[in-house]
Amino acid sequence: MSRHKSTVSLDKEINKLNLPCYETLASLLPLLTLLEKLNPCGQEYEVSNGSVIISYRLSLNLFNFRRIFPLNVHVQIIGLPVSVCLSGFFGNYIEAEKNIKQRKGLKILLNSDHPFKGGGKTLSTFVFENRFEDFDQYLSSLRSPYRRRINKALREREKLVIKTLSRYDFNKVHYDLYLSIMGRTENPLETLPIEFFREYDAELFEFSDRETHNVVGFIQLKAIKNKLYFLFGGFKKEDIPAYDIYYNMLLKIVETGIEKRVEEIEFGQTAEESKLKIGCREKYKYMTAHHSNPLINSFISMLLPLFSYRPYPVKHHVFKDKGEK
Repeated sequence: MSRHKSTVSLDKEINKLNLPCYETLASLLPLLTLLEKLNPCGQEYEVSNGSVIISYRLSLNLFNFRRIFPLNVHVQIIGLPVSVCLSGFFGNYIEAEKNIKQRKGLKILLNSDHPFKGGGKTLSTFVFENRFEDFDQYLSSLRSPYRRRINKALREREKLVIKTLSRYDFNKVHYDLYLSIMGRTENPLETLPIEFFREYDAELFEFSDRETHNVVGFIQLKAIKNKLYFLFGGFKKEDIPAYDIYYNMLLKIVETGIEKRVEEIEFGQTAEESKLKIGCREKYKYMTAHHSNPLINSFISMLLPLFSYRPYPVKHHVFKDKGEK
């Protein structure tokens, strides 16, 4: 077992070990390296029995996912130090669970694709499976109620100019739109600095009013292997009626994913209804928590169901040919 405080030494070790998860992990190293600089929060990388575990430290409201009184505690998070839907362990999840039980204090493992005995659910992520040749084929595959809703948004899109944006041109106007979303988010895990958008090598699209040229939104996307990830975006709530801006951001992501011919688009967590109504499916994510003090751990086990996420309750039959899609 070895522990690293930096991705530089981590990269050297996992490269030598030829781990099966290396390719996926290697694609995340630039992001992790940047976060060490822009969001330092005690990041640590542990290599153990063919698995890599990424952790950081945070003051967290344990009832983040439920609208009850806040309970802030210092905790070690097994996860990526940025609000994306990826897990913080690569390799065997049983090994990851065994590992966190050996650590001192309170630990929470988030965004696992595997359930844990005695664990719970964290925020679901929403995945769009791309089987379309072009955007028109996607539109024609929708059942009429969902196609009407999307066509309504597309009519509002005529008021907009959507163009690619160099990360070097990302400015305070764009950043204020991101902060507007963060201001509406209940208990965000972290707020990134403007430098993140200027320095991370990702694709940006800007949405501006066709007549006034005022910037009203942006999205940040990253393609990794055969997936396109929706990382972050920004818009003001008051611009929703004028431009149907959020729906148009989602549709631009669908359109981009189809053009890139990716297999899946990861839309991330939150905004369940809108993402399901454009054709995403809900993918459950799991969590577990453990404290090294047996008494506190028993208390946590009793509390865990209280702050476990409850999946979206409605099934939307969006596509003509796939009842459950």
